[in-house]
Amino acid sequence: MKNKSITRANMQKLHKQSGMHQQGAVLLEALIAVLIFSFGILAISGLQGAMMKNTADATYRAEASYIVQQRIGAMLVNPIALGTITYPVASLPSGSLTIAPLSAGRLQFVVNWQVPGEAQHKYEAVTTIFTAR
Repeated sequence: MKNKSITRANMQKLHKQSGMHQQGAVLLEALIAVLIFSFGILAISGLQGAMMKNTADATYRAEASYIVQQRIGAMLVNPIALGTITYPVASLPSGSLTIAPLSAGRLQFVVNWQVPGEAQHKYEAVTTIFTAR
């Protein structure tokens, strides 16, 4: 009867055959790693784009707040009777400042601006200015 035990020659033959089945596995693993890395880089670039847009929006809001504070300061120095007045704002894209009286001494300040391709933005403030009589 033949001995069915695995000899050294048979082991080497089996090892060679299993190695042939695994040829290209390292290349496939490398391609998958590059694919995962590419998705990561794409996600980071998308986050950076969103961050830049949000930074620009925050800058516009800060500028609108500054414009309103400047106008309130000017009105405290020189209070005058006002109707509704609209001023252009050069420091904001398509910007305008509207001052409207709500009641005696109470004013509403609205700054509107619109970045091309986006919806219109608005910053609103209400203050009361008392004048000495």
